[in-house]
Formats: sequence, C-alpha cells, structure tokens
Amino acid sequence: MKKWLKITLISIVVLFLLLVVYIYSNIYDRNAGYSLNLSLPNTFSPAAINRIKVGLDKQVITPPIIDTWIDKDHNAKYEPNNGDEFIDKNGNGKFDAYWIAGFGNKRAAMGVHDDIWARTVLWDDGNSQVALVVLDAIGFFHDDVITVRKMVAKEYPEIDHVIVSSIHNHEVPDLLGQWGPGMFTSGVNPRYKKYVQQQAVKAIGNAYKNRRSAVIKYAKLDSIDRDLVGDTRPPYVWDDNIRIMQFCDPKTDKPFGLFLNWGNHPETVGSDNLLITADFAHYWLEGLEKGIYYNNELKRPGFGGTVVYANGAIGGLMTSLRDSIYDPWLDKKFKKSGFDKARTQGYRLADLVLNQLENKEWETESNPKIKLKAKTFIFSLENKLFMLASALGVLKRGLADFGLRSEVDFMTIGDISLLTVPGEIYPEIVNGGIEQPDGADYPETIVESPPLRALMPGRIKFVIGLANDEVGYILPLSQWDAEKPYTYGAKKRWYGEVNSVGHEAGPVYYKEAVQLIKQMNSQSD
Repeated sequence: MKKWLKITLISIVVLFLLLVVYIYSNIYDRNAGYSLNLSLPNTFSPAAINRIKVGLDKQVITPPIIDTWIDKDHNAKYEPNNGDEFIDKNGNGKFDAYWIAGFGNKRAAMGVHDDIWARTVLWDDGNSQVALVVLDAIGFFHDDVITVRKMVAKEYPEIDHVIVSSIHNHEVPDLLGQWGPGMFTSGVNPRYKKYVQQQAVKAIGNAYKNRRSAVIKYAKLDSIDRDLVGDTRPPYVWDDNIRIMQFCDPKTDKPFGLFLNWGNHPETVGSDNLLITADFAHYWLEGLEKGIYYNNELKRPGFGGTVVYANGAIGGLMTSLRDSIYDPWLDKKFKKSGFDKARTQGYRLADLVLNQLENKEWETESNPKIKLKAKTFIFSLENKLFMLASALGVLKRGLADFGLRSEVDFMTIGDISLLTVPGEIYPEIVNGGIEQPDGADYPETIVESPPLRALMPGRIKFVIGLANDEVGYILPLSQWDAEKPYTYGAKKRWYGEVNSVGHEAGPVYYKEAVQLIKQMNSQSD
C-alpha cells in the first residue's frame, strides 16, 4: 500500500512540475530587459536636412490556402464532430488550416478573395528615419513587433524607428491565437507569422530604398456619412473624420502616395465569410490606386500611386455591421454583410478621397523636421480569461512582471502630429465626450480628460490604433462596467470590458500618452 502511495505522490509531483514548466514556457518574458525610451533626432545636424524624403512599398502577406473543407451544415464553422470534412490536397494526412480571426472560433479559410498586405510609409528628414508598416491583420503583439524591429536593425541599421500597426481585419489569418479550432487551442500558424514578419521587413526595406524627395500635403475630411461607420455603445462618439497625408513630387506636384487614417472595424464582409480578404480596405485602397470598377467597367480612375491606411479609434465599438450602406453607382442599399456591402463602403470612401485630390484644398509641409518620442510601459493584467489563455499558450505573448509590456509613440512632422495606441481605444478618450453613466463601476471621476487630440500640437492630428501591440479595448475609467447594474439599461456585461486587460488600461495609457505629448510640447516651446 505504501509503495502505491509513494508512486501516486511522485506522479502528482511530476505532473505538477510538468504543468509548471508548460505554463512558464507560455508566459515567460520573451524580451526580458527590453525597454524603450527613445527620443529623435538622436543627433541633429542642420547640414543633413535637405527636402524631406518619403518611401512607400507594399508586400503581399496572403497565406497559401492548400486544404479546403466541406461545411455540411453551412454554419461557417469547421466541426468534424458534426460531419464536416477537410480535403487533404497535399496528402499529408492532416488539415492544414488557416484560422480566420474575429467573430468566433472554428472559421477555417476556404480560399482567397483578394490579397492582403503589409503596407509601409517611411519618412526621412536627413536626421531621422521612421517607418510605419500597417498589416492587414487582426493585431500584432508587442513581442512580434520587437522581432520585426530586430530584423530591420540587422538589415537596415540606418532606420531609427519602426512602428508596426494592424487594421484589425476580421477576415484574415489569426496572428494572436484567440480564434483557433477551439477555445483552448491557438489559431496562430507559426510559419505564417514568420512570413508576415519577413514581408513586413521587406516592405520597410523597399520603402527605405525607394524613398524620394517629397512635398507633404495634408487634409481632413469632416462629417463622413453616418452609414459608412456606426457606434454600437453609448455615449455615441466617433473617430470618423478621414485624415490624409498626400506625398507629391516636388517638380511636378503629382501625388505618388497617400497615408490615410480613419476609425472603423474592417468586418463588413461578416462572420459567415470564409475567404481571406482585406474587407472594405481592399476596395478603398484599390479604388484609389487603380480605379473604381463594376463588372470590369471603370466608373472613376484612380490616382496611380501607393496608399497606406492605418485604423484610428475603433473602441466602443465602431462598425458597419448593423447599418445599411447606399451604393450610388447601383442606386441600391446593402444591409446584409457581404462583399457587395464591403465594396460599396470601400468605393464610397475612395470616392471621397478622390474628390479631395481633385479639389486641391490642402495644407502643405515642404521641408518639415521629424521629432519622435517612444516609451515602453506595463499594463496590469486583470482579465482572468486573458491570464488563462496566456498560461495555456492560446495567446502567443509573454508576460513582463505578470503584466503586459506595451508602448506609446508620439511623432511630429512639422505641423503634423501622430500618436500611437496599442489597442482599440474608445473615441471619447481621443476626441472628448466621456460620460459618468449610472451603473458604472467607477462613476465618480473622469480621468482621461482633456481629450488627447486637444493636447496634441499641430494643424492635423493622426491617432493610429493597434500600433505596436494589441491589448484589446482601452476604456474611460468612468464608463467601465463589469458589474451589475449595467449602464444605459444593458441586460448583460458590455463587450469592451470582456476584451480588455482591465479597468486601469484607460488611465494608464492616457497618463503615458500625455507625458510624451507634454515632453514634446515643452521641447518645442
């Protein structure tokens, strides 16, 4: 009896140690000691400044869909227990799936509707070079951003700083882990993630090599029609203005590129879609670059250059899923999710920007200087589901002091300012309009005020969401509502709180962002 008891105890200890090792292998800090406190320019040489240069490039990050499957019950979920079968096209005996991020688990891609991209813009004023690469991705963790930076530093040491952003597309492969074949299985394909990193580096390198003298022009399109973007949670505050940088040849004044910033979830195609697609961004950017087409008939020419689009403040949640969108070319409204609706939305956005290009009402920055500050900080991790997902290796990121190492950047290019946000921030923190609703868990104070855009200097202010990380929703503290009674008469817990690291995310990020902005402002005085 004693022998069996001893064996049992030893087995329990061994299993416990194996569990500890497994958990540690998932949550260990992949970048222990990494801390960024960057200020650009590192050194300043007036002789180095000529005309500012801008480089642009885009590289495909579309996955190779090899195996497909039969959806027996047509519910857009791969469920073998319900009769779904995969088609083993490469004959290796396993389902080589790419799991589509967003909406829910089990969405295995059936094919490709349109390519997805890593799009890069690089600014070089002679003293500083800063690259921004935007991925058609659901998000990219800070650990993976650091990997891209290390790869860039090895190949292109002249580049001073790299920002990696995602447009939060819900129709692309999972790069975070949350949307795999089940709740406790990661959806990340490691080979694909490495490919995305390599393509991002390639796009950055090409933008560096292709950089050319430019005149930077900027404009803001106000009062975007409400059918193009909706807010699904009170208070109803949008980040719906389209902010634009136009990059023009100094001799001909012809534009060769655009940088766009606008806040909305790219999920218009909907949860039933099983094809890889850039969603409305495909039609928006293709419409600008190549023209607006219906059935191969050109409705409006594009401008012929390269376009980079970065998302804005999309927390709250900014989406077009519930809205009908009017198509002026077809004289028809589309309410149901799908490619017709996404095409309408993207082409309407392209039409607005093309109008702006034709009107030529722009402010100009002929030879601006670049200034940048970037700083790492730690988010506390309160979300128990996120903790469990990290421990089980579902979310593919390490923990730093049992929190999340993240980052905020603030850059000015002459009279233009850009602020990065490492997640899905509520527009109230950016633009104002925070409330103290009845039923909120912390209604007594508004912390995130004045709004960030009011503190940012310059004539046009870009706020780039999901930049250098994806920590989920970043809410105002006074609107946080995880406990009953729920605000605004809601019957269940709000979605943002379920997908946030915790109630302190808003105050912590706001404090760090304000600190950088004030430091930059004090240096400019």
